[in-house]
Amino acid sequence: MTDSTAETLGETPTSDSKKRHKLGLWLSIIFVAALILGPGPGILLVNSPKPILGLPAVYAWGLLWYVVEVGVVIAFYRCVWRSDDGEVAN
Repeated sequence: MTDSTAETLGETPTSDSKKRHKLGLWLSIIFVAALILGPGPGILLVNSPKPILGLPAVYAWGLLWYVVEVGVVIAFYRCVWRSDDGEVAN
């Protein structure tokens, strides 16, 4: 049940749902930042001759932000997209 639905029914939202809402907001901000930072500043690394971990710098930069995005999606799945009883919401 969402916070607004709980308030409509006269129930108070639980502190757990407030924490999940706040975590979801922060994860959304991180995900949007990763979407912007992936291709944005990465374009400046195209002609960089210095490899990072054996990969061209632009590939390492893109891979870093891809890993951040995957981590955010996993965190959403494990922590935010849950119902109040701990099961994954459908």
